[in-house]
Amino acid sequence: MEEKKKSRAPEYILIVFLLVIAGILAFMIKGRMAQREDGKKYADSKLVLYDGPMSLKDASKEDLKATGETLRDFTLKHCVDTAVQVNGYDCYVYDTNVNHTRQWVADYMPPISRTPVTYFDFEGIARIDITVPAADIDSVKVSPASYGIEPVIDKENHKVSFTIDHQDSYTVTFNNSPDRAVHIFANPLETDIPEAEDEDVVYIGPGEWDIENIILENGQTLYIAGGAVVHGIVNANFAKDITVRGRGIIDGSKFEGWKGKTAYIPLKFDHCQNVTIRDVLVLNPNAWVCQAFDSKNGVIDGLKIISPRPNGDGITLQSCTDYTVSNCFVRSWDDSLVIKNYDGNSNNITFTNMQLWTDLAQSMEIGYETNKGNREDASITNITFSDITVLNNFHKPVVSVHNADDAVISDILFRNIIVENAQMGSGDGQEMPYLIDINIAQSSNWSTTKERGQIKNVTIDGLAVLDGKFCPSRIHGYDESHRADDVTIKNLTILGDRITDFESGQFDIDKASTSNLSIE
Repeated sequence: MEEKKKSRAPEYILIVFLLVIAGILAFMIKGRMAQREDGKKYADSKLVLYDGPMSLKDASKEDLKATGETLRDFTLKHCVDTAVQVNGYDCYVYDTNVNHTRQWVADYMPPISRTPVTYFDFEGIARIDITVPAADIDSVKVSPASYGIEPVIDKENHKVSFTIDHQDSYTVTFNNSPDRAVHIFANPLETDIPEAEDEDVVYIGPGEWDIENIILENGQTLYIAGGAVVHGIVNANFAKDITVRGRGIIDGSKFEGWKGKTAYIPLKFDHCQNVTIRDVLVLNPNAWVCQAFDSKNGVIDGLKIISPRPNGDGITLQSCTDYTVSNCFVRSWDDSLVIKNYDGNSNNITFTNMQLWTDLAQSMEIGYETNKGNREDASITNITFSDITVLNNFHKPVVSVHNADDAVISDILFRNIIVENAQMGSGDGQEMPYLIDINIAQSSNWSTTKERGQIKNVTIDGLAVLDGKFCPSRIHGYDESHRADDVTIKNLTILGDRITDFESGQFDIDKASTSNLSIE
């Protein structure tokens, strides 16, 4: 019997060997099938890439130094130290200016750094590969965090890869540092492109253009094509039915910084009606970026902004009514989203589905100037901020309602606000290190009227801080006659803790000048 068992041993070995070979073949076939499926998914996707102007110079090491704008070449560059591929195709990457300084600089000359920016249009699935040959990649974060993207790191090849299937703005941060974060604007496919021959269209094609000032008139459309870089500004006064759209870039890097003197506003529309701004990208403004003053019935959709210089507010609506701002990305070196009264009243304004990166000042600000025109019965009413993701806030409050004049501010809603990284109080922001700040004040900088005003009916429903500091909050009126009343806070979560009372939320409350405050 033992001889028979011994004689069958080679057969068993052969069977095991064949099974192993079969398993390997099956695994290889499955892998090839998976690759074919992935290939099919990418093949079924649609992708539009845009070459940047050949005239843009490559960014050298000297160009990447963090220094004042007069001490190096400040102009927009072609990025060469960071490569981005989409579904295997090279994507043109720009090197634009950003500001990591967390304090005001009196001479308007803070040290300014650079960071990579790219954009494309797609539908379906896009695989993103980012290669940074000179950097060691230990960790990567892809924002917004709500997508749950888990990038794959190839340390040996200094590469990170991930897949997206939503058209949106994405920010890739390496090694828990804001330095050289990559901003990727993955747009929907463009439709209804206007004809260049249309007499009501100002059509700017691909390439680099020096056009200092484009003034739009009634019924005109400015179209800036993908691959275009326009060094200049766009504005209109007392006009209606105006559109600015396209995939191209409005760049202010050739203008000298504001320095408290001359502001060249990239998108400026005063006393206008029915203004629509869609999808363009604004880089390197010399001051604040997108302004509407005394205007009504406006739509701002898909606008992307990166501002590095002092007074670099993102979207500022002053004495406007009936505005909808949605699907925008704002990285600013001053307040990101702002409502103020410079003449008339502000009413019925909505910001929704926004991404913010606030390097300095506040993310969502009402005030301080609430009656700059010193008019009777000044008011700011019916203002909504909803579905806002704050990627980073490094300085002052995320949510702020400030009244430094005599206006009545009422019916203000903040809903579904996510803060991915709360670093309020950095630099000289330590004077206002708040998550939420509701305050009536008299200010030598901002007040115009002698009397103080009111703040009423403010609701914050859904605010979550995912990471960073546990920052305090403040609710103050001015005195017993000028109060902050009827403030409701619901669904507040800070670093995983549900906040259901003011003490655990570290709220500073002035009881003498507030009433009807609730938190649940």
